[in-house]
Amino acid sequence: MTDITKELNIAEAELCRADPLIARIIQSQTPIRHSPRTNYFASLCQSIISQQVSTLAAAAIFARLKQLTDLNPAQVVGLTPEQVKIIGLSRQKASYLMDLAGHFVANPRVYNHLSNSTDEEVITELTSVKGIGIWTAQMFLMFTLVRLDVFAPADLGLQKAIIQLYGLKKPITSEQMTTISNKWRPYRTVASWYLWGLLDSPFPEKKKAA
Repeated sequence: MTDITKELNIAEAELCRADPLIARIIQSQTPIRHSPRTNYFASLCQSIISQQVSTLAAAAIFARLKQLTDLNPAQVVGLTPEQVKIIGLSRQKASYLMDLAGHFVANPRVYNHLSNSTDEEVITELTSVKGIGIWTAQMFLMFTLVRLDVFAPADLGLQKAIIQLYGLKKPITSEQMTTISNKWRPYRTVASWYLWGLLDSPFPEKKKAA
């Protein structure tokens, strides 16, 4: 068993003790496992593409980008208008990806140090790049660096899942989201993974006493 698997097992057990509702969705889903990724360029491209589009649409666009460029920064920098159209990118997102690629062309190791940076340092550095906001930086922390105590209160999927899980009225504020998430510390990332999973599966009914 790897160290990250052990840590995730501990995280799930602690979340189940801290929140009975989170326990129900953790116990109803297949264990979710993520390991740190090393291809930062691919991860950041994927996050930029995912901004404000559905999961399925983002996956299709990313697949076409990969097919046309092999996720080579030099090829992404040189995307033609026709290729941008084939991929299905908006002009704005294409400009973001090309700007990001320029950083990697200039220095392929430009962000390698982020694995040793604090969450706050990662967010500060990434949000200085064109097209990368706080949400994108948070996704990088959660899925690429696999930092276990990150929460994205502005994420619409998390908002929907929390409203469903707790039976809350719409809309829900970031302050409410943050307050609810505090009970999941220091494993808010893991709780978020399962909350996103809830959107793709029915909420498990509470078992009746025999």
